[in-house]
Amino acid sequence: MKKVRTRSAKAGLPPGSFVGVDDSSGASTTIRLFEYNTERVVERQLTSINEYIENQSGCENAWIDIDGLNNEKVLLSIGERFNLHPLLMEDVLNTDHRPKVEEYQDTLFVVAKMLGLDEETGGIHSEQICFVLRKGLVISFQERPGDVLDPIRERLRKDTGRVRRAGADYLLYALLDVIVDNYFLIVEDLGERIEALERKIMLKPGNEDLLTIQELRSLLIGVNRYVTPTRELAGRLNTLQSVLIDKSTRRYINDLQDHTVYIAETINTDREILTSLENTYHAGQNARMTQVMKLLTVISTIFIPLTFIVGVFGMNFDNMPELRWKYGYFMVMGSMAVIALIMLIWFRRKRWI
Repeated sequence: MKKVRTRSAKAGLPPGSFVGVDDSSGASTTIRLFEYNTERVVERQLTSINEYIENQSGCENAWIDIDGLNNEKVLLSIGERFNLHPLLMEDVLNTDHRPKVEEYQDTLFVVAKMLGLDEETGGIHSEQICFVLRKGLVISFQERPGDVLDPIRERLRKDTGRVRRAGADYLLYALLDVIVDNYFLIVEDLGERIEALERKIMLKPGNEDLLTIQELRSLLIGVNRYVTPTRELAGRLNTLQSVLIDKSTRRYINDLQDHTVYIAETINTDREILTSLENTYHAGQNARMTQVMKLLTVISTIFIPLTFIVGVFGMNFDNMPELRWKYGYFMVMGSMAVIALIMLIWFRRKRWI
């Protein structure tokens, strides 16, 4: 089945139709399983979801980590294996959703956005990741291999932190937390670029600075587009009355919400700084233009009387006074120099130059 590229192409299809709006970059679908408890962790690759048997290894909790959304046959089998709602599976395939959380009977469904920084271009790319939370189970769906979740995998393997000693709800929190922590890295990088631009504009502004301001503002707007709904997501998880979220985990989710609020406030502050920098840039440009106009005005003012003298003595009349005097040229040039000097001194005293 070929995937649908745009939302408009899905017009008229029944709700829950299993078609997507992105090609997920052509990555194949892989399934990785982590089963864990306080004593051990079992990690293995699955060729089919039917290989997963609940509590087969004796571990209470499991994380099924799915990379790539191209193989719809595999995704359909996963949906059937866990009896996932058709609307939920439709949202997994439609990778243009905003971050959100939804409740389906014995299931919590969470959509989040992973952000990454392109070190070559300085741009920001996003990837949708979906989580399904059930009692003792987390299923994650992401568009393509490569993510920011390796720290959680390492915590499971090395038994650091409290992931292996807590339930699946804490694992969901930990996965969301590392995604939000990556937002910090991006916002801090943008903040450093804004500070460097601020120093440059204050010392030696250039014509390219206005374009840089617009690029940074566009990046901040793009990040804020995902941070704002993520803040709403964390707030919803914090207040959601679900038996799947333990009371002890809510304290950590509250901390997650605080992080998203801090990031949103930082973005707003950076946007205000950019607005101030743009005003400073335009003020500097206007000041330089004023200086240029002032200099040109002074030069023009000085040459007005000099041009008058040259024009008078350039007239072709035979009876002009001192026209044939041998010192006439030197007297005229000297007078012009004295006039220019007097005008410069006067402008200086008036503080026009």
